[in-house]
Amino acid sequence: MEQSLDFIYNHFRDIEKDDLEYVYRGEVTAHLVMNILELAKTNLAKADDTRKMRSRIYYVMGEGLQNITAHQTVSDDSSDNSAIVVIYKKRHKYIIATGNLMNRDSETALREKLETINHLDADGLKELSRETRTMTGFTPEGGASLGLIEMAKRSGNKLDYLIKPVDEAHSYFYLTTEIDTAGTGGMEGEVEYSIQNLIEVHDNFNKNNYNLSFKGDFDQENLLSLLSILKSGMNETKTRIKLYGVMVELLQNIVKHADNKVGSTGWKAGVFYVKEQPDRFTLMAGNYIDKSKSEALSARIERIDSMDSAGLSREYNKILFNLNNDPVSTGLGFIDIRRKSGSKIEYSIVDAGDKRDFFMAKIDVMKVD
Repeated sequence: MEQSLDFIYNHFRDIEKDDLEYVYRGEVTAHLVMNILELAKTNLAKADDTRKMRSRIYYVMGEGLQNITAHQTVSDDSSDNSAIVVIYKKRHKYIIATGNLMNRDSETALREKLETINHLDADGLKELSRETRTMTGFTPEGGASLGLIEMAKRSGNKLDYLIKPVDEAHSYFYLTTEIDTAGTGGMEGEVEYSIQNLIEVHDNFNKNNYNLSFKGDFDQENLLSLLSILKSGMNETKTRIKLYGVMVELLQNIVKHADNKVGSTGWKAGVFYVKEQPDRFTLMAGNYIDKSKSEALSARIERIDSMDSAGLSREYNKILFNLNNDPVSTGLGFIDIRRKSGSKIEYSIVDAGDKRDFFMAKIDVMKVD
């Protein structure tokens, strides 16, 4: 049974200015780590935190992602090979959460390292960091240990973890790190993100075949970072070229045409998902629009969805060669999405209050040989 588009708004509706939620499920490579960090860097630059705090957050994110490449393994016998990455910001708290498959014969040593780290205070972590650098140098084993130590030291918090058996030879290693930029600690009503939250996100992504979701500010820089992440996670095929073209149009639609949430001037909040099934990729997106635009937008999509391939080509060329046309009002981007995907645009518009509606769209991109 297909999932209703309403879940997009339900997931999105609690967003506040400068919030961020990025989730990726798949293979984590060095190139992908670089692209995810670029996305994080773009969003950190917009935050009100000090340069020192931004540097600290960026460093912990980098170590968290490198931790996956240090500990991950792949098994032909396991259905749970994909790593999970979550970067989450709510108000003044940042969460870096990861998960990956690992060999069970490494489990005891890893657990001992984590317990040692979690029992040390700030001075103890500094001393352990110094000793580890001296004793192990730049070996992979030393680098992995040092990364965990530095995450605890720079975040100022314990490393929350769970090692969950998968089969006789493998376990799944979940790790979360929290950075509180306001230094409020565990005050009542504060945002919390536990290992259980991470497991629920991972289970949801596995169940629904999601590859990626992003909830936050949609500007040109974030768009380029997202496209780089998606591009680096796929092999160069006809399907990727087709999918990439549709993604560009769908994300540009948010960047160019989304309206701000009331009270959040200059901040275009949106949400974007990618999911993969055996025969197709599905792209889903949502954003605020001024209520006065909804009727015309609905009519435009209905008209575009009613066209066949020849009709779409005629309409596209007609708009393209008429210099007096406004591409926004003509729906050129939606025409391009239909032409490139070969699928109709499924959409929904719901009341979001404050003279705003929330627009959601879903497009299937069939795989090609």
